[in-house]
Amino acid sequence: MGPMLSLFLAIFLAAPVQTASFIYLDPSADQTVRRAMNATYNLDLAEARRAARSLQSIRPDHPVGFVLEAETYWWEAQIDPTRDDIEDQFFKIQEKAISIGEKALKAKKYPAVEIQAYLASAWGSKARFRLTQDGVGVGVVLDGRTAHNYAEEVYQADPKYTDILVGIGAYNYFTGKIPSVLRPFAYFLGASGDPVLGLQQIRTVAEKGRYARTEAKIVLFTALMKDGAYADSFKVLQGLMSEYPANHALYAWVTEWYLDQGKKTDGIAYFEKFQAEKMATSTRLAQYALFQKAILQAEDEKNADALATLKRVRALGATEAALGRTVAAMEKALK
Repeated sequence: MGPMLSLFLAIFLAAPVQTASFIYLDPSADQTVRRAMNATYNLDLAEARRAARSLQSIRPDHPVGFVLEAETYWWEAQIDPTRDDIEDQFFKIQEKAISIGEKALKAKKYPAVEIQAYLASAWGSKARFRLTQDGVGVGVVLDGRTAHNYAEEVYQADPKYTDILVGIGAYNYFTGKIPSVLRPFAYFLGASGDPVLGLQQIRTVAEKGRYARTEAKIVLFTALMKDGAYADSFKVLQGLMSEYPANHALYAWVTEWYLDQGKKTDGIAYFEKFQAEKMATSTRLAQYALFQKAILQAEDEKNADALATLKRVRALGATEAALGRTVAAMEKALK
């Protein structure tokens, strides 16, 4: 072996393995991530999945594309509660994201904090899906704790990784708000947090996050509702509706806002006015607004009025399949 070759091999073997850069430093990948997220929040789920799958194709050994695709199924579950298969698809993709993320951590091709952040997101998303579909349970707590553990690793390694605070903040806030009767159980599972600090962390991401600003606003809305800060929570919700005007899933959150305060009559009036505003630009969105009005009428035990409103939904034209199934189920329940 010649001296030059020996020197080259020595340098090559001594050099550290080069790590790929962060996603956000790749302009094309960054743009695709943002396109997928924006499409998801506007409920253009087909476009969101195209963007997510393009990331899977370009970076099959990175969890980003799989986490983003799984997120579309959470939103689909919100707008189409009649379909059980959505849950299966969500968990199938999220488990794949976790598997790829764990392998990526071992391969050390990508920055560890980025992979850990996506693993935290995947586990946190699983916890949220269980919570919104089935309510609080052991699975929610265990998945949330796993998400929190990954998030803490990211925060300890890089306190300036602002997006990770949405998970840490949510964990701190909601575990800190667990009813006293359940706290011993939660403590046994390692779930405890500081709700004041959590709310502060969530606000930080909502203001300064890179990719997680919208997610932080969603969590902030929920937290403010839980605190009874209704005026502030509604401002956050109105901001989301303005930023993502096609997201009719947010209408149900308006309904929740009115129901939580016992203001059913006010809610009915709100959606009557809101559907009139939407009629000017989108009959489809007006149908979703009227559906929420019918829900409030039913909650107010005005079944005849609710059925009349559902007829108005149908009179505006053919509904989207998901809304049609939900309207039919509601009509059957009210008759």
